[in-house]
Amino acid sequence: MVTEKPWRKVERCIPEKYGRYRYLLEIQISAEPGPRLAALLKNPSAASRERSDPTVGKLEAWARRRGFASVSVINLFAWRTPHPRALNGLPFRKIAGPGNDRHILAAVAGADLAVAGWGNPNGIDPGVYERRIGEVRELLRPYPLQAVGPPTKDGHPRHALLWNGDVETAPFGFRER
Repeated sequence: MVTEKPWRKVERCIPEKYGRYRYLLEIQISAEPGPRLAALLKNPSAASRERSDPTVGKLEAWARRRGFASVSVINLFAWRTPHPRALNGLPFRKIAGPGNDRHILAAVAGADLAVAGWGNPNGIDPGVYERRIGEVRELLRPYPLQAVGPPTKDGHPRHALLWNGDVETAPFGFRER
């Protein structure tokens, strides 16, 4: 039995060429118009205009099951690495990414649903992690965010790799720390 791949088209990737940063990955997952999902994750890994990665694949599958037509992937940190621990020791502004806040704000403002999915720090210095989350909390104060499933034991929204089955969304409130 041959399984057909789901329809997928990368609309935008900023920057276009694979490099140290990725600010936005916008993917059409339906040929038909429909609702737009913005997913705010931790930091970009390998996904680009040319290829997906496990996190983006899981996110797309979750969004398809819920009838979304497109997904905009944005991140707390724009510095690209498959190992979050690699963010440690680099200057804060460098890992957050110049202009990243502008892309986060535009994606969330243009979405029908905005979902937080960055998970626990996974090796990122907790002070750096909380500082960035605080900045994003202020940036997104006017917008309602959702989370998929219950928060982690540390109070963070579940990482997109853990958005399994029929887990639904619920309002996500940033904790003041």
